[in-house]
Amino acid sequence: MKFDLTMEDHTIILNALHYYKKVEKRGNFQQYNDERINELRDKLANQLVRDNSDIDKFVGLPNLDKFGFH
Repeated sequence: MKFDLTMEDHTIILNALHYYKKVEKRGNFQQYNDERINELRDKLANQLVRDNSDIDKFVGLPNLDKFGFH
């Protein structure tokens, strides 16, 4: 899936996810726990970085492995 989001759109989504973790969830929404929300946050951030940088050139370099880039 491809979405055309601005940096502001991305920020709004990340802030909404952050605050969503703090509210009581009912019914089917209980499945969206902190772990699941954090996974989504990380996925969005990863796609934002990969789509807007040349990070693939640096993946695998020893000095970047400590930051989680493999």
